[in-house]
Amino acid sequence: MTSALLTTDGTLTIRERIAIPGGSVASIKLVDSSGEVLAATAVVADAVPVAFTLHTDTEFLPADGHVLLWAAFRTDIGLWGTPDLVPVTGDAVELVLQKIET
Repeated sequence: MTSALLTTDGTLTIRERIAIPGGSVASIKLVDSSGEVLAATAVVADAVPVAFTLHTDTEFLPADGHVLLWAAFRTDIGLWGTPDLVPVTGDAVELVLQKIET
């Protein structure tokens, strides 16, 4: 028996219009409403926007199908992230990250 996959495509961008250093790393997680991680990826980026794709076995999806995204983008010049979990709606999701003061 083969399970079906949910594919979530999206892009990450940051609110500030700055050049990011090459080799920066973006981490993206797909979670359910309780925070359970359903899929995750990390991508190396030289510029924004950064495209990503996550694949999840539909057997692990919550009954209501409600899933959310979290992302963080670490660079040599700072850290950006999603201040809140972002609902997945439609075929593609654009995540606009905000500067996180550390």
